[in-house]
Formats: sequence, C-alpha cells, structure tokens
Amino acid sequence: MSGNDPRGHTRGAAAWSARLLTAARGVRGLRNSAILAATAVLILLWIPVAGAQDLPKLVIDQDCSAFAISPRNDIVFSVPHLKFIKKYILQRDDIYIARPKGGINRIVDADKFIPFPPVEGFIVRSISWSPDGKRIAINMTLRPLPARLEEQIEEKKSKHKVKKQRDDQDDEDDDSGDFQTVKPPQGGNVVALFDADGRPIQVPGAKTQFLDHAENAAWLDDDQAVVYLSGAQIVRLRPADGTTTKLFEGHEFQAVAWDPARSRAFAVGEDLTVHAGLALVELDLLHETIAPIATLPSYQSSLTVSPSGTKVGFFADGDTIEVIDIGNASRPLRVHAGLGFFQWDSSEDRVLLKRGPQDQSNDLVWVGLHDDSFVPALHDLEFHAFQVAPDGKSLAVTEPGKRILKIYPLE
Repeated sequence: MSGNDPRGHTRGAAAWSARLLTAARGVRGLRNSAILAATAVLILLWIPVAGAQDLPKLVIDQDCSAFAISPRNDIVFSVPHLKFIKKYILQRDDIYIARPKGGINRIVDADKFIPFPPVEGFIVRSISWSPDGKRIAINMTLRPLPARLEEQIEEKKSKHKVKKQRDDQDDEDDDSGDFQTVKPPQGGNVVALFDADGRPIQVPGAKTQFLDHAENAAWLDDDQAVVYLSGAQIVRLRPADGTTTKLFEGHEFQAVAWDPARSRAFAVGEDLTVHAGLALVELDLLHETIAPIATLPSYQSSLTVSPSGTKVGFFADGDTIEVIDIGNASRPLRVHAGLGFFQWDSSEDRVLLKRGPQDQSNDLVWVGLHDDSFVPALHDLEFHAFQVAPDGKSLAVTEPGKRILKIYPLE
C-alpha cells in the first residue's frame, strides 16, 4: 500500500484512539476518563483528509458497462437494460451522454432502437468518438434468444397476420402488422453509428442500422469516413453514400491501433516490408499506403498510439513495454512491467498500467518510461476499466461489481 494512503492513517489514528479509550476504562474517576476520551476525539479529528486530487469531480451512479471521453470532455456510456421474456433475460444497453455543463441525458433508448420483435439483445463492447466530438461509433455484440422463443414470436406474428387479413381484405399484402419487417443480423459483432445527440446515422443501401461483421470502429479526421475491422480485413466506409472499400488487401495484421485524428493507423504484421519478418508499419487510411517504421524482434499485445501521434507503445513480451519514437525508431525505450493494458499520459513520459486481462479488475500504476518509476494511482484501489481523457486533465474509472463511473482530476 502507498505510504500516503489515507486508509493507513485512518487505521493508525483509530488504533491510538482505541488504546486511549481502553486506558480510560481502567482509570478510576469520571473526570480522568472524560479527559482521555476527549483526547481520543482530538486525534480522530486530526486524521488527514484526502486532497482535492483524490476526490472525484463527477460520479455517475450507474452500472456503466462501457464509456468513452470525447475531445470536448463529453462522456458517452452504456448501461445494461434487462427485460424478462418467457423466463429468458434479454439484455439491451441504453446509451447516455454526460456533458460538463449539460447534465446527463439518455440518447439511445434500447427498446426504441430495436423494437419488439425481433427478440434481439445487444451488449455494448466499446465506444469511440470522432475527432471533432460530434459522432459516435458503438461496437456491439448481438445476442439472439433461443430459437424456441423465436418460433413462439413467429407464431404470434403469423396469427396477427391472419387477423389483419380478416379485418381488412384490402390490406392483404401487408404482412408486417405492428412488427418490424427487417431483422438485424442474428448474432455476432456489429457497429452502430450515431451523432452526438443519439440520432442513428443510416447508411444508404444498408438493410439494417448495423454494419454487419464489424468491430473496433473509428471515425477518421475528415468526419466523412469510418474504418473498422471485419475479421482480418480493414474496411473504410463513407456513411453519406454507402461507399465501402477494403483496404490493404493481401496483407494480414496481427494488431492495429487507430490514430483517427490523423486518418492513419499503426499495425504489426508479418512480411509487411522488404525486410520480411515481424514489422511495425504506418497505414494511411485515406490514400491506402504503407510506410515501414521498424522491424520487431517480438510482439505480445496492447498496441497503442501516443496523444501526439509521434510514439507507439506495446508489450514486446509478457514483461516488457516497448516504446518506439517514429522519428528515431532505431532506439526504442524498454521498461519492465507486468503484462496488462496501458494508456498514455499527456506528457508522454509515463503510461497508466492496469495489470492482467483487460476485462478483469486490478490496481492502476503510473509507469515512468525514462526513469523506470512505478507510482500507484488512486491509492492502490482496484478498478474494472479506465481512460485518460484526451486533454490529459482527468481520469475516468469504473469500480468492480456495479461499475460506478468516477472522474478524477489529474495534476
């Protein structure tokens, strides 16, 4: 535990108070007991309180399953919405936005987004903002209910159709009734696009409001194109006209990290350069060009781009964070740290690391890239997820269990 952890001070002061009160019981006379008890109270009042940087500036008391902070410091987050249907539990996530001066508003009502039927659930896996903070890409996993329940719904729909035909012979071509005619894809990863007010961005020619077989989507800097992964393929989409382009066909990437503010990405893959072997390359997502950065002896996970776009970091193995400066790729920095997931500080001199699998809770540690320092963040408490704000002035975390979202200022 950190030496300045207020929990340690509290326990120490409380222990001294307990000793004094115990001593008071052994002293004859009410007067002496009162004096010692008053002394104990003074010691408790002396306990140091947390500094301003240790207190959250915003608490969202919801079960936030995913969240993202925009360049404008708006926070979009999802909250699981459970519905019970014939002994089955259907999860559909509502989407909210918290604005610094505009309060909290629900921008996507799950049941209005996908009306019943079809009986389709969806879970938000991650969210990303466009560079201008005006659009959102939501990565979801669709979860259909068992086929038996779908059959019951279809039977109900069929009966409804017959009733409509009997009630109105002139409308016998209408076989939809009050039901949605276009069903979303049955299961799998999809992407939904919205503006910052929650209005769906419909792609011309698309049969549903989803980009099928898509994940890890990001808006590019021109605000006219979205890129995402479809299996091992990078795809670029123009939502305005529905134009879809498969990028870098013939290349397979082991990892891809978007740099949307500059309409590019960095990738790790085999045989991407004339030198062959494992390599780090820069991908121009608008002009579809590949520029080699460095050959890599090894790569493990967590490929990330620094806020300035001048550095790329990753775990080279299970114990080493490697940082490559694009302008000086021949001299990478290496820091020993436990395998996990990390994000950059705005200074780019340190990263914030959560050890272990990304979907498991653990403590956060600031890792110095130049001095190999390890400084616990937020008093060694464990958190489920975290994000350093794009401006570097705040840190968002969710707690284990009910994932209450808290925003802390960063010095």
